[in-house]
Amino acid sequence: MEQKRWIILVENYEGFLKKATDLLVSALASQVKYVVPVKKVDDVSDAELAQNNVMTVGRVENNRLLALCESKGLLSVPKESEGYAIYVGENPLNADTQAVAVAGYDEKGAMYGAVDFCNKYCGTLAHQRGYLFAENFFADGFNVQMPAWSYAVAPAIKTRAIWTWGHVIYDYKRFFENMLKLRLNEIVIWNDCVPFNAKDVVAYAHSLGIKVVWGFAWGWDAKCSEITATFDEQYFRALKEQVLNTYANEYAGLGGDGIYFQSFTEIKTDTLNGVCVADVVTDLVNEIAGELLARYPSLHIQFGLHATSVKTHLDVLKKVDNRVCIVWEDCGAFPYSYGANDVEGFDETAKLVEELLTLRGEKEYFGSVLKGMPTLDWQSFEHFSAPYVLGERTDGYMRERLLKKNKTWKFIQSAWLKNAEIRRGTKRMILYLTVSTTITPSAPVHGATARASGLYTIPMPVPTITARIASVPSVGRSCFT
Repeated sequence: MEQKRWIILVENYEGFLKKATDLLVSALASQVKYVVPVKKVDDVSDAELAQNNVMTVGRVENNRLLALCESKGLLSVPKESEGYAIYVGENPLNADTQAVAVAGYDEKGAMYGAVDFCNKYCGTLAHQRGYLFAENFFADGFNVQMPAWSYAVAPAIKTRAIWTWGHVIYDYKRFFENMLKLRLNEIVIWNDCVPFNAKDVVAYAHSLGIKVVWGFAWGWDAKCSEITATFDEQYFRALKEQVLNTYANEYAGLGGDGIYFQSFTEIKTDTLNGVCVADVVTDLVNEIAGELLARYPSLHIQFGLHATSVKTHLDVLKKVDNRVCIVWEDCGAFPYSYGANDVEGFDETAKLVEELLTLRGEKEYFGSVLKGMPTLDWQSFEHFSAPYVLGERTDGYMRERLLKKNKTWKFIQSAWLKNAEIRRGTKRMILYLTVSTTITPSAPVHGATARASGLYTIPMPVPTITARIASVPSVGRSCFT
């Protein structure tokens, strides 16, 4: 095939489409020896489209090349938020040239489509002709006839988040860029104090379609039993005022997308000083969250709840304000354990999670913290009492940290290779039980019934997982952190 030059077409160079374009330019520029022209699709004639290899990204309604691909059956974009379709093959205007078409249902979908084109196609499929160990394996991918490929998807999990302490983000821009490559769209950042550059952090995250939820304590501390030595009205009144003032004075003006809090539930007993933890934390959350929502009706609130201290009193937790998302943590075995090899007692964990999924009814506002990763270095950890600048460290510092962490990753990864299907099955279980229209407060579809019916399986240890979740409409709300 005669080598044709590539051009890139965009509908505009703003917002998420700017990032999508940058991703495509970066992928293509690494393969060709010329500066790739980037043009607006409305400024290019059909003749120019026909005589060049064309790469384009955008939405079908605003891009006539994408519309042509759709009319010829080359693209079928899922009609869902963040959905996208990708086509690699002959140029529909000229079979002697090639086309790469990335179409999103919305602009964020187009950006994720560009991410997946780079991840899934440019990494392997574009180089099928070479030998893995040859020097030119990763060369000339776009200078010859490219393997045909098509792909279309919309996310089943709408909120895909990561939870982290803020001070261990060493370069927030690179951190968010990596989140984009993984198609994560929310971050919960926990801090003792608001970062000095919090507004900059939010702005950069938003430019990549990532929501920022700021985390701070509602009575949580490293030693919960000490700060809850007394459960009296004066203590809680003071705590309520502290929370309200902290949000109003420190977080309300940052442009973030919500708040996350933990309280005094990170203990292994269900009582403190003879008082039921579930009772007290429910009253506390409803009192403070109710006042916050009265002042800020659209505020998104996540309640980080450690199951260890409340799982024997779930009837009490049913009373938590259903406008508050309960984000469950420490529910038992992996994937709720830090260790990916910690699967003992998983069946009990699964049964507990199944109950939590419909705890407050069919529209349960449910979040889940899945772990199996390295933890903070608690031996050297210390709380800090003043603002700091988040995510500004040198490359040398990060290389040194990476070398230290690599020593632990081989152990973590070996456990993941063995047990990753358990985590995947857990997510499918949550998806099924939060979208099924058969779930009602009076007659929930419990996990054992669903598994027996073949609706989904969670393998022990790791057989194939199946699930029927694509055809049922969304009823509940769920997120993964």
